[in-house]
Amino acid sequence: MRCVGKQCTRHSSRVVYDNTYRTTPHTNTINQSLRGHARQFASVVGAGDGTRRASWMRARSTASDRGTGATRTIARGRALRRALARAGGGGRETTAAGRRDGRDGVAGDGTRRAGTARARADFESAAETAAARARRARVGRGGGMRFFAGRVDARRGGGLEGATIGEVRCTAKEREVFDTLLAVVEHFKLDVTLRVAGGWVRDKLVGRESDDIDVALDTMLGKEFAEKVNAYLEAQGMETKGIGVIQSNPEQSKHLETATMRVRDVWLDLVNLRSENYSEDSRIPEMQFGTAKDDAFRRDLTINALFYNINEKKVEDFTERGIEDLSRGVVRTPLPPRTTFLDDPLRILRAVRFAARFGFDVDEEIGASASDPDVQHALKHKVSRERFGKEVLGMLKGRSPADAVALMAAFKISPIVLQVPTQSVVDAVTDAADRLSQYSTRCVEGALEEIASTDAWMDEEKRVWLYLASWLLPYRELQSDGKKGKKVPAVGDIISNALKLRSKDAETTVHVHESMALAKTLLTNKDFTRLEGGLALRKMGETWRLAVLLEALCAVVPGMSDAEVPTWAGEYAFEPDAAPADVRERVAAGVKAAVSKFEAVEQRVASLELNECWETKPPVTGQDVMAALNMTKGGPELKKWIDKSVEWALENPNITKEECVEKIKQGGH
Repeated sequence: MRCVGKQCTRHSSRVVYDNTYRTTPHTNTINQSLRGHARQFASVVGAGDGTRRASWMRARSTASDRGTGATRTIARGRALRRALARAGGGGRETTAAGRRDGRDGVAGDGTRRAGTARARADFESAAETAAARARRARVGRGGGMRFFAGRVDARRGGGLEGATIGEVRCTAKEREVFDTLLAVVEHFKLDVTLRVAGGWVRDKLVGRESDDIDVALDTMLGKEFAEKVNAYLEAQGMETKGIGVIQSNPEQSKHLETATMRVRDVWLDLVNLRSENYSEDSRIPEMQFGTAKDDAFRRDLTINALFYNINEKKVEDFTERGIEDLSRGVVRTPLPPRTTFLDDPLRILRAVRFAARFGFDVDEEIGASASDPDVQHALKHKVSRERFGKEVLGMLKGRSPADAVALMAAFKISPIVLQVPTQSVVDAVTDAADRLSQYSTRCVEGALEEIASTDAWMDEEKRVWLYLASWLLPYRELQSDGKKGKKVPAVGDIISNALKLRSKDAETTVHVHESMALAKTLLTNKDFTRLEGGLALRKMGETWRLAVLLEALCAVVPGMSDAEVPTWAGEYAFEPDAAPADVRERVAAGVKAAVSKFEAVEQRVASLELNECWETKPPVTGQDVMAALNMTKGGPELKKWIDKSVEWALENPNITKEECVEKIKQGGH
């Protein structure tokens, strides 16, 4: 991560490991310095001598064949990732052996535990070795540690810029709502503590507004309390609203019955605190009333396990890590990640989504656990495809889809996320394919930052289609087995069946890929005529810019058009700022050249007044053609003349219907 804003003069080492923090003597110094920076966060992501550096491991094997089992430890931090990249695969053999043992251990309970333990031990051993190399590499370069001072790169779309951790500032409307709820408690003498849980608290602590108010109750069901609220409002002569009840639906992450209602024109969800027990073959827990601490530890991430106690007007952090992780930019689970993920493997995807959304580092234990054979088995068999799709959609709509794609590749869950019945498609999800997915998605992000016109044509739907197209670029030439033996585009199969997204999303993404050939003709012939451009645009439709941009990137960005994306490109995609200067310069120049080509096409289209030409109707109708030629029924001849009239209109936008009819009568002359 890069330091933004004031930089502390001292560096500290901080280890995120085994769900505990260990600090060097420099920690107090850094904390004292940071207290003076009122609107900054502190996050030191380095390690000094004798201290393991661990912002979880992120590097990938250079092997293209997933079957070899050769994989590098994965490191989130720059220096560690660089050390792994330059070390020629050091630590790969032990890690691969450990993972093979982990996979072999699935055969039986005893060997499973042994295999998993050895995989974890080798993972950590490789981390130690890589950390030492990272320190030597830093010394060799003569550079100090770079650290994250509480902001993400605003150019990449968001993050925690300018926020201060530790205080919830309620709006006047929120205070009015909370005072009303407290009045209900007082009026009926209820022995209940009201807490706002989860995302609202997290967002408030980083200075963001949120309308997602979930009120957790420690001694009552949500519906019971909602009825008390309405009874109080009625007694006060105030307007009451109906109470909705959302039934428990674990497949949609609704593990408890939730009451929903409007109070003072603000929507609230009311639910009781809970503890959970999971069976071995399901992510659906058995529920019972729990304490606030029970509820906090059963949540997915520490940053989502915070409460705002309405009664006492204070933030509660029962995991004792939520505020610290939020301030230091760390995604971590309240319980050991393996336990959390085996209980509910959907949380792997949520960890990816939140890390990408906020630009946070990921606890190395999450990386190790996500790659654990047992956890991957649970992810594959316990999570519905609809849930995969919902989480992926959240990633693609978030701050950095490229970060999300990179994390899924690093966790080695791409084959599970993209799984379809056709074996040839399954076999195509390799490390090399992951590198292309990461690289193309990262380059798209970079290009969108440079294109001046995006605000005029890019909406959320098109953004999702563009990132689906870039993420699934490696599979655009593949076919899946459809119904009745019919072949269908693999990309459409993945979107429809592996992710269960809309048919429109599948069809449009496939259309963008298919339009890239037409886009190439516009890019290579910068002086295309109005007829040439118009015919291409009418076939590409409203998503023509997506196809042109993707084709431009493939054509000129170094490594994009290679038969196999080179390792350096995959490493750049994983952490652009950590790449060597010459790599950054080459990629930046390539992206800039692609944007230039894209904008040249865009300007040519505008100068020829072809915008939205795909919506223009033919100047003549079928009846006009039949009357001109004395035809009694339609057919191919009818379509030929209608299409010809479209060409005449593209060549001469001022041509009239009557002129077209006359040309038809004269055989097109």
